[in-house]
Amino acid sequence: MKIILPREHGAWAMLVVPFVLGIAGEGFRWLHIPLLLGWLMLYITSYPFLMIYRNGRVQEYKKWLVLYGLIAAALLIFPIIRYPALLWLGCGLFVTLLVNLYYIRVQNERGMVNNFSAVAGMSLGGVASGYVGAGDWSFDLLLTWVICVVFFMGSVFFVKSMIRERKNIYFRALSWFYHGAVVLIIFACSGSLLLTAAFLPSLLRAIFAAGRTLSAWQIGILEMVNSMLFLILTIAYF
Repeated sequence: MKIILPREHGAWAMLVVPFVLGIAGEGFRWLHIPLLLGWLMLYITSYPFLMIYRNGRVQEYKKWLVLYGLIAAALLIFPIIRYPALLWLGCGLFVTLLVNLYYIRVQNERGMVNNFSAVAGMSLGGVASGYVGAGDWSFDLLLTWVICVVFFMGSVFFVKSMIRERKNIYFRALSWFYHGAVVLIIFACSGSLLLTAAFLPSLLRAIFAAGRTLSAWQIGILEMVNSMLFLILTIAYF
């Protein structure tokens, strides 16, 4: 029996990195373990659901939707009982799901608004883990979310410039402008060389990889290394 799993491998970094940053900023609690596993299972559950919505193949994906959904619920129930305010983040995830469903319906899943919505939703993992660590809402949770959204939107620009928009020099210039503007704004707002340095590898890879023919595997490895550098430097900043 073939196991049904999401194919968007880059999404795993978008799920895990913000979650780890939330822990780094606010501290570790044992509830982070079921919360992380439940968070990952929630993402896995979304795949058969979206496939049913996209293709209508209910019988093929229904059992996986039920199985994954039950596992996600079992893992998340303990963190939610202890911190019921986590359900507010569920409302945010529901909004991003609605956006995704709309773009599937209009057959424009690669649209930038849909990409932003997905990144914004996945970055909520940092807010969830930070809230569990601190036991309360704070400005630092919002900061973690914003930093992650800004960083991973850079990944969206870069990957598009290397694959779908590889021959579009205007999109490449837009990608460079985005990455350069992020570095300047981060430094201007934070005054931190360490936090600014966390975004420099993104700018450098956007510039030096431009125009090169890289396979999807090579781009994936490059993004993995970039995400690790971002994670290490941002943890050091927090």
